[in-house]
Amino acid sequence: MDTIKTVVFDLGGVLVDLDIDRCTGAFRSLGMDAVADLINPYYPAEMIGRLEHGVISFHEACDEMRRLSGTPEITDAQIAWAYGQFLVRIPVAKLRQIDALRERGIRTCVLSNNNPASMKYIRRMFTADGKTMDDYFDAVFLSYELHELKPSEAIFRKMIAAGGMRPEETLFIDDGQKNVDAAQRLGFAVYMPGPGEDFGHILDNLNRYEEIL
Repeated sequence: MDTIKTVVFDLGGVLVDLDIDRCTGAFRSLGMDAVADLINPYYPAEMIGRLEHGVISFHEACDEMRRLSGTPEITDAQIAWAYGQFLVRIPVAKLRQIDALRERGIRTCVLSNNNPASMKYIRRMFTADGKTMDDYFDAVFLSYELHELKPSEAIFRKMIAAGGMRPEETLFIDDGQKNVDAAQRLGFAVYMPGPGEDFGHILDNLNRYEEIL
């Protein structure tokens, strides 16, 4: 493996701690059990998939959720709140690990299946150590802006082209097996942390002990 010059992070489950039970519970509290059954932390389905693909707007996704669950009285704001319950925190220690990479001259990026409502919550979380999300990354690649979803090859190719990165010099960190497999097929170095894993040792030792990857 060549020296790693760029690290690409997934958000949910990698940098952002998730709580699927809190999210599904929030939807059930709104009477939207049918929507709760669709929540998947790795691969979005139905209207959530189309939202994260950038095919429909958040309001259009909400309309579909209301129709599916038979809850026309539920507002977009309530749905945004329920989905936001998925997102718990970004530990400050992880933010400082990203800072440390950048101080060593390693570029950092994000590649995430996401949607506009969730990103509002996530961007606020990145202020936990007095900075903003833009301070931590050279580029942020989001599915709804690229109109592609992981694990498609297309989203990786769009990221490679826009980010000017070489896969063989890039470490991709994601907690979804299909996403990691897709990146590896394209030549990326990959690491898949387990649930709640502190993978800081991977970042601390990057380009020092390559055999750990």
